[in-house]
Amino acid sequence: MRIGVASVMQETNTFSVKPCQWQDFTTAVGEDAARRLQGTNSEFAGALEALSELGVEAVPVFYAWALPSGRVEREAFRRLESELARTLAGAGPLDGLVLSLHGAMATDDIDDADQALIETCRRLLGQIPIAVCLDLHANVTAGMIEAASLLIGYRTDPHVDMADTGQRIARLLVGLLQGTVKPTFALEKRAMIIPAEAMNTSTGVLAEIRRAADMLGLLDVSLFPVQPWLDVPEHGFGIVATADGDLQAAIDAAKSLADEVWNQRERFVVPRLVTAPEAYAMARSSSARPFLVAESADAPTAGAAGDSPAMVEAAVRYGDGLETMLTLVDPLAVARCHAAGAGANISTTVGAAMDQRYWHPFPLEGTVESVGAGEFKLEGVGYHGLEVSMGRWAVLRSRNVTVLVTERTVMSSDPSCFRHAGLDPFDTDVLVVKSCSDFRPNYLESEREAVTLDVPGAATPRLDRLLFKHGQRWTATGSAISPQM
Repeated sequence: MRIGVASVMQETNTFSVKPCQWQDFTTAVGEDAARRLQGTNSEFAGALEALSELGVEAVPVFYAWALPSGRVEREAFRRLESELARTLAGAGPLDGLVLSLHGAMATDDIDDADQALIETCRRLLGQIPIAVCLDLHANVTAGMIEAASLLIGYRTDPHVDMADTGQRIARLLVGLLQGTVKPTFALEKRAMIIPAEAMNTSTGVLAEIRRAADMLGLLDVSLFPVQPWLDVPEHGFGIVATADGDLQAAIDAAKSLADEVWNQRERFVVPRLVTAPEAYAMARSSSARPFLVAESADAPTAGAAGDSPAMVEAAVRYGDGLETMLTLVDPLAVARCHAAGAGANISTTVGAAMDQRYWHPFPLEGTVESVGAGEFKLEGVGYHGLEVSMGRWAVLRSRNVTVLVTERTVMSSDPSCFRHAGLDPFDTDVLVVKSCSDFRPNYLESEREAVTLDVPGAATPRLDRLLFKHGQRWTATGSAISPQM
């Protein structure tokens, strides 16, 4: 038995001004992909490991991964499709395929790019089983369900079970091929979106629904509370239930859980949002160090540009006496720092390099402490072992503020991005993370006192402020968002 493993991962925020280009993707093919992903917390690595344990010939095919951003440029997606098709054609005869996707990818001209990728594989592979695993924030559509032979998702938010998800889908696929199980699955959706900050699967209402799903005794139940900053058709909270040979059981389970989600909708609320002055007042009275301030509205892991200077300005105005550390995307400021060199004093502006709808570049005088570039591996729980790059970078210090300025978006929820630049994110009074929730497993001693900023941005938790064009959605503000024409 030969089973292929492929992965194309990108999450789209249609409210982001940052396009996703081909160069934003890390790609690998065949055995090189297997080597590079070995030991990582990824679906790709998890699937390969499980297939090997089951005595199946695992065939690594293609891997592509990019941080979330705006829509994928048309030509970049065409190239992704072409590479996926080319590598599948070169993989030899397959009995099945594990296909890892995000589930919320959109392009310049395709609203459901993940469905398009499944259909590309289907055209090439015929009727062999295609087993799809998705991010918990996927926008599962009827087209995905029709094109896939199996479909499951992560069980956790913050996400820590990527490799485990790859193992789960691989085992289900092998069971299907060997005839030991007969998976049949159903999708049920509700036209509602909730803030990412309300999706924790360890505590609160979603954890309760997760436990209820686990008590049903089905092969799999996946909750898809969906990425909220996505303006596409069929957008909403999804449940996919998979039963063993009993379609009606899957349908009933999905509907029952979706009804419960809807009935509990008023409980999906954002924890208290605070202003920057309030955040610094709370930091002064807290013993937690670092005191974590989540600027989720500008989170690159939610597709925002990562270039908001809001907390640079706030640190200067309100943070006197408190050491503050944060990241900021600004290629021009990086170029100025590199030109000046380490040790130089410079006067520059930082921030609003791509997105000037909410902020303007902030003037800053400081010392270039260091400059650098290169790739590094993520060390946090969620994406452990993945190799990433923030392009060229510079550490710029001004009074009580240390700014890691980068050319490319960076996962500031992971301590490794700071360490790559010679900084210790645990050795500061206030640490600003541009993240909704994925920082929490990486800062366990501080995360309970973390606060979320009330600032505008492409990944705002105030979903009622977004102008949608496709469909009506209920939000956790208690209102229905109608399409703006």
